[in-house]
Amino acid sequence: MGYRQFIKRLYPYIKAHIGKLVFVSLMMVFATVFEAIIPEITGQIVDKLFVNDRTDAISLAYAGGLLALIILSSLFALTSVGASSWVSNKVIMDLRVDMFAKLLKLPKSYFDKNTTGGTLSKLTFDVEQIALAASTIWLEFIKSSLTVFLLTGYLFYKDYRLSLILLVLLPLVYFAVKASSIRMRAASEKVQTSMGKMTHLLDENISSNDLVKIYHAQKAESGKFSSLINIIRQQRFKVDMSTAVNTAFVNSLIGLSLASVVYLSSTTFKMGAGDFLAFFMAMGMLVKPAKNLININKPFQQAIAAAQSVFALIDEKSELNTGATTLSNIKGEISFKDVCFSYDGERASLNNINLDIKQGETVALVGSTGSGKTTLVSLIARFYNPTSGSISIDNQDINTIELTALRSQISFVDQNVRLFNDTVKNNIALGQGDTMAIELIEQAADISNSAEFIYKLDKRFDTEIGEDGTTLSGGQRQRLSIARAIAKDSPILILDEATSALDSATERLVQSAIDKMQEGRTTIIIAHRLSTIQNADRIVVLKEGEIIEQGSHLELLKKSGEYAKLNQQQFP
Repeated sequence: MGYRQFIKRLYPYIKAHIGKLVFVSLMMVFATVFEAIIPEITGQIVDKLFVNDRTDAISLAYAGGLLALIILSSLFALTSVGASSWVSNKVIMDLRVDMFAKLLKLPKSYFDKNTTGGTLSKLTFDVEQIALAASTIWLEFIKSSLTVFLLTGYLFYKDYRLSLILLVLLPLVYFAVKASSIRMRAASEKVQTSMGKMTHLLDENISSNDLVKIYHAQKAESGKFSSLINIIRQQRFKVDMSTAVNTAFVNSLIGLSLASVVYLSSTTFKMGAGDFLAFFMAMGMLVKPAKNLININKPFQQAIAAAQSVFALIDEKSELNTGATTLSNIKGEISFKDVCFSYDGERASLNNINLDIKQGETVALVGSTGSGKTTLVSLIARFYNPTSGSISIDNQDINTIELTALRSQISFVDQNVRLFNDTVKNNIALGQGDTMAIELIEQAADISNSAEFIYKLDKRFDTEIGEDGTTLSGGQRQRLSIARAIAKDSPILILDEATSALDSATERLVQSAIDKMQEGRTTIIIAHRLSTIQNADRIVVLKEGEIIEQGSHLELLKKSGEYAKLNQQQFP
């Protein structure tokens, strides 16, 4: 990403604040102009008050004028920085809102390919780097460049012969900055990538700290972390050294300029005390803005590298939502016709699936790990799209149904329970927290046998349950996820070993609740424990992505096929 493309991508986020940025710029211009007058006033003070005769009135006038210049410059700078900070934080907010909105629209395949830490790093670290360019860098650029321009003009006004020394040095500074830009941008991009990996590693170790301890993996994980931190250190060192080398080079040129001025003004040009002080002070005041203009390249290159990462996320293709049809009062008939699917485009995960599920029927999917059970149900909700073939609900191709309308008809209970750092009530009424009646929430809690522990919590349904429900036991978390599915009241229900985290006594209670929940609903059960699906209307056996058997529990046992083998393994 080059400078022009960077500005082009950032412009939509700052165009609404152009007026404020103009105001910010004007305030900084005024602050810089008043500051640039100080050398001339200082020179006149030396001549008028210390070299020539003066009166108390003249002394007071010059002292008051100098104080006024400094106060005005400070007030304008303060106003500019305050308004700039407001714009910067607004840009950060807008970028994060767009990034989060995009995250919610991305297909599941994106999350399969990208780490959580890398994505989090984009939303936290990278976007902050861009915001610097939105206001802070811009403000510094205005102040420093205008200061250089005004003071350089003033130096030529005072003595053009001495000022020509500066012009000879400018090309050297330009080439030094340009050479360092390439190195800084490459190093900054590596820092962005490594920060994403570090965030992911931190996320893994924080969420899985118990596994790390029980398997004595501290040393191995510390090694990974140290390696990443070392890479970040090395790349940042390269960026800092590029800046330092440029600064040292420019300082040397400035030192040469100042030394030349001291010598020539006192010998060849015979300058007066006031003129020399004003000229020398103006040159001294040029040092900081000159350095800032060089150092500004570092955060700007970091911002460009970060923008490449952030806008890559924003530019990701959203889920295909070509459907326009809505659903209402559906029966829940599901039909797979010649469905094939592959995650990588090479190895088939599902092959030629033909399956019809009737309204209100309970169908169990069984098979060894990797047989395609989870993939099959993921296609129903269009988390993935079939490579070929079609899936229909009530004889309507799901590709013609609007995604939200389609998914509103499906409830899902996973063995890997996922809860939010929110209240019990909002976890049960997920997505409908403000509209779902508390009576429905309480009813769902009763049916799922969650009420038994909810009413023992300090704030009952308003109790915060912590990250992923860490304040609850495994069985309590599972029952909350079942309550969530009951509260949604969808005609299609998908259960992925929904009672796996429960003890035997609670499992019987929850299984009874699930049986009630299944009444009148089309239910698909992904089964690992065959004891939980013996009463299913039909059992479908998958192997290597293909349906090899289907029938009732007793029918499949009589066939002495794959299901009978699986049953024998679990019940020898």
